[in-house]
Amino acid sequence: MEFPAKTLKDALNACDPARPLDAGDPRYVDLASGRGDEGSAITRCRRRILDSEAPRVQLLAGHRGCGKSTELRGLQRSLEEDGYFVVRFEVDADIDLEDTEPTDILLAMIRNLESRLREANLILDPKLLDDFLLWFGEVVLEKTERSAIEAELSSEISIGGEIPLFAKLLARFTGQLKTGTESKKHVRRKLDPQISELLERGRLLTIAAREKVRKAGRKDLVMIVDNLDRIALKERGDGRTTHDVLFAERGELYGRLGCHSVLTLPISLVFSPKQATLGAVFSDLYVLPMVKIAKKGTRRAWKPGRRLLEELLRQRLDLDLLLETGATDQLIDASGGHPRELMRLVQDAVLFVDNPPVSRTAVRKAVRRLSNGYDRSIPEEHWPKLARVYRDQKVKNDEAHQLMLFNLSVLEYQNEDRWCDVHPAILELPQFQAEQARLSDEPDG
Repeated sequence: MEFPAKTLKDALNACDPARPLDAGDPRYVDLASGRGDEGSAITRCRRRILDSEAPRVQLLAGHRGCGKSTELRGLQRSLEEDGYFVVRFEVDADIDLEDTEPTDILLAMIRNLESRLREANLILDPKLLDDFLLWFGEVVLEKTERSAIEAELSSEISIGGEIPLFAKLLARFTGQLKTGTESKKHVRRKLDPQISELLERGRLLTIAAREKVRKAGRKDLVMIVDNLDRIALKERGDGRTTHDVLFAERGELYGRLGCHSVLTLPISLVFSPKQATLGAVFSDLYVLPMVKIAKKGTRRAWKPGRRLLEELLRQRLDLDLLLETGATDQLIDASGGHPRELMRLVQDAVLFVDNPPVSRTAVRKAVRRLSNGYDRSIPEEHWPKLARVYRDQKVKNDEAHQLMLFNLSVLEYQNEDRWCDVHPAILELPQFQAEQARLSDEPDG
């Protein structure tokens, strides 16, 4: 398909919000200048890796769909050009985002590390892999299962199997952690008390991997773990959330594998009471805000950000051919500066017309569809809180406001300082407007 798209069919594919852009994609537009000072997060992340003598674990937070995956693919490419061996993977291929524990993430990191090395024909010492495998079998498997695994291991060593048993076994167990409820409970019950040993054995694999890539002429090893920000935010019943446990309380585990790592982080944690704890564990934490389309406090249009989003559309679509005059501004207004929401709105608007151009009426229908989705999903107790966020342009460090950030009903922006605002799709909803009216006689603050 050629860009910019000139037909409605091509427009749907050019604006697919579920597909992050690969490095070098002609549709890419650098949005950094529209995000404020934090827009340079990826550049600073790369500099940290280039300049650090010891491995570092860095976190990249941001709303789902704000462009983190696209930027991380670009980071991978630039680091590879700098001479690094980069293992980048989407963690949701290995774990259940609705039910995640630290051991799940660590196993996914170990499995993908071995797999990517093998794909590059950088084979780790078989004895090291076998030692890990036999230990894993002793910890997790019942005696009869362990005997079968050991027999299969001996057979594979003798015949030189194409895919090592190590890879098969870890793929099997990460699959169970993703889909099998009872198997998941069994693996965790056995493995969680042994997490220190798991880390030590994973560290030995990582040391060997770093040596292997250096011998192959690379500077070092970097792991990029994407989509951790999609892990469900749930209250555990003890005043802590799933995000608190995975990152603030046990986040130091991911750095103990011993290589440069970049992990995505749910933005809700940046506004959590655990943020100070998180900062003590991870000194390198970056936030990728929305593209600012209005000025803080005034909500007057901020033209530089709007021009960037228009260029984002122009790289995908022949705007003069496909969109009615004024429709582009409508789409940008309704997106709130959220790149994925902008793509989603374009797709929905296209589906409301049979022939180009996409009319402003079609855009209004697409916006209404988006608004209805928020209307159905927002908890009743959030409406007065949303009205206050809109008035004060800030959020509190509590569970309700964390959930609003996670669910995109509240978006984060930046000038010199940071602020939050309600998603534009919510502003016309009757319940929101009713809560605004109730606040009209209250003092600010």
